[in-house]
Amino acid sequence: MILRALAVGPLATNCYILGGEEDRRGLVIDPGDEAERIAAEIVAEGLCVQAILLTHSHFDHVLAADALRAATGAPIAIHTAEADWLAHPPAPLRAYVDPWPAFSADRTLADGDVLEVGALTVRVLHTPGHSPGGASYWVAGEGVVFCGDALFREGIGRTDLPGGDGETLAQSIRERLFTLPEETIAYPGHGPSTTIGHERRRNPWLGR
Repeated sequence: MILRALAVGPLATNCYILGGEEDRRGLVIDPGDEAERIAAEIVAEGLCVQAILLTHSHFDHVLAADALRAATGAPIAIHTAEADWLAHPPAPLRAYVDPWPAFSADRTLADGDVLEVGALTVRVLHTPGHSPGGASYWVAGEGVVFCGDALFREGIGRTDLPGGDGETLAQSIRERLFTLPEETIAYPGHGPSTTIGHERRRNPWLGR
C-alpha cells in the first residue's frame, strides 16, 4: 500500500494519501488545507483518487476538500451526523474561519459501511465524542486505522467544542478502536502514529 502523510495548515493536521501499489487507485483522508500541495503529491504518486474521506467537519480537517474534489473529481464522504455542518457549522466552530467556505458532501456514511477503493477495503467506524459524527477508517487488510481526533498517541481528542462529550469519546475508543488487533497502526489527526496495543496499555486518559 502507498501511504503518505502530510502535515497541513496552521494546526499541522495530518492529511493521508493512500492507494494500491499496483492499480494506483487511492483516496485522501482529511485534506485540511494546502490543496495544491496535496494535489501535487497525488500526481507524484501517480494515483487516481476515487474518494475523499473526512473524519469530522472541523475546519482544520476539511478546508481543502472542495478544491481537491474539483481537482480530482473524487466524491467527498463524511458521517451523516456532521454532513450538515460542512455548510452550516455551529457558530463557535464557524468563528475559526470567516467567511466559512460552505460546501456539501457527495455521500454520507454510517457505522459499518464498507468502501471498496481499488484494492483497498475501508470499513467505517463511528467514533463520536470529539464531535458527533467522528468517524475512523479501518483498512484491516493493511493493519491500519485512521482515527481523526478521537485517539492520539497517549492522548485523546478535546471534548469542549460543540457536540463533544468525554464519556462518549471514551466509549467510542474502547468499543470501536480498542477492539481492533493490538498490532493495528493508528494514524491520528495530529501528531505521530501509534498502535492500538500501545494505547491500550499506556494511554493515561483511558486507564488500562
